[in-house]
Amino acid sequence: MKITRELAQSIVDRTMKILGKNINIMDERGIIIGSGNKRRLNQFHEGAAKVIKEKKKLVIYPEDIGSLTGAKPGINLPIEYNNKIIGVVGITGNPDEVSPFGEIIKMTVEMMLQQEFLLKELHLEEQARENFIQDLISGRIGTDPDLFITRGQIVGYDITLPRVAMVLDIYQFEKTARESLVAFKKGKEGEIYLQRLKNNVLKTIERVFAANPQDIVSYIGGDRFLILKTVDKEKDDDSLREVLFGVAKRVRKEISERMKFRVSIGIGEYYYGIHGISRSYKDAVKALDVGTKLEKSKGIYHIGTLGIYKVLTEIKNSTQREIIDKILCPSKSKNGLSKTLLSTLSAFFENDLSIKKTAESMYIHRNTLLYRLHRIKEITGLDPKKFDDAVQLMMALRMRAYQEMTD
Repeated sequence: MKITRELAQSIVDRTMKILGKNINIMDERGIIIGSGNKRRLNQFHEGAAKVIKEKKKLVIYPEDIGSLTGAKPGINLPIEYNNKIIGVVGITGNPDEVSPFGEIIKMTVEMMLQQEFLLKELHLEEQARENFIQDLISGRIGTDPDLFITRGQIVGYDITLPRVAMVLDIYQFEKTARESLVAFKKGKEGEIYLQRLKNNVLKTIERVFAANPQDIVSYIGGDRFLILKTVDKEKDDDSLREVLFGVAKRVRKEISERMKFRVSIGIGEYYYGIHGISRSYKDAVKALDVGTKLEKSKGIYHIGTLGIYKVLTEIKNSTQREIIDKILCPSKSKNGLSKTLLSTLSAFFENDLSIKKTAESMYIHRNTLLYRLHRIKEITGLDPKKFDDAVQLMMALRMRAYQEMTD
């Protein structure tokens, strides 16, 4: 393990506040990489080199300065990590005055280094897990699936277990995080707050899955978090869907009650094998994107319950626009259906083609509704009261809504 200049200077600054004496930290070569006296940075400290070579502390008196390049009176002690000397800490001053503080400062510096190194290792482990999860949901498995499975085991995941993807969208999470960085002037405090906010969300989600450590939870950027939920693949589709909706409701409740965030959740289908996880993730994203735009009030969306919208995602945008123009804006009509007629048609379908229910929901007279439906038939050539014609009109309306969402 190597002491960086940034870390060395940070430790010097914190330690000097406690001691009130000048502190120097030298690397494994004896070069000063942290100091209360900035003019001494990058200088060679022969006393430190001697400490590293002899593996013991060195007291330098005023009369010793001439024989040691870059040294000043004081005490120098080896910095040890895992029984290996990785640098030297020096306290400048009268040796008789500073020597009593020597071992305390040495221990303090080593504890600070251990903490920083531990945090770095934890960060690297977390980064390795996040990179692995990104590759998994992106389908970047590589040519050797067994190697990828082993990589998963290294970061603590058995990815051979059947899983379904769930994607959470936390309303304005990124904006909240960004505002915190501005509030803290984008300094270290802001980064710490951002990390803490992210970790709090992850811990809140993980609380729901405490019984199963193989349920993967991760932040995937922006306002979104990911859950790869282990499932019983022997369950039928309806039973599995019921379980997943139950889990999603618990997660949504935990986050909204504990952190006051508004949450929407998209759920994918189960697909066999590790490549299936990527497909399930794409399903969950699709369910979330389409559901939040077209069925806003629900909050939880399963790709299998989107009905016709799932079909629309598979049809080219250009093809959809052609169908919309042909049905809702036929050539014999200059402007196609007006907003009033479009909203009337939507209400008619939402009320299961019931004249009575539609008129009541729109607060209009039955005859007014019948007139509007007749006008729709005149303009489009399709009668909303006939099944085959209604299907065509319904498809065109859904395509129109989907296009408005994706524009």
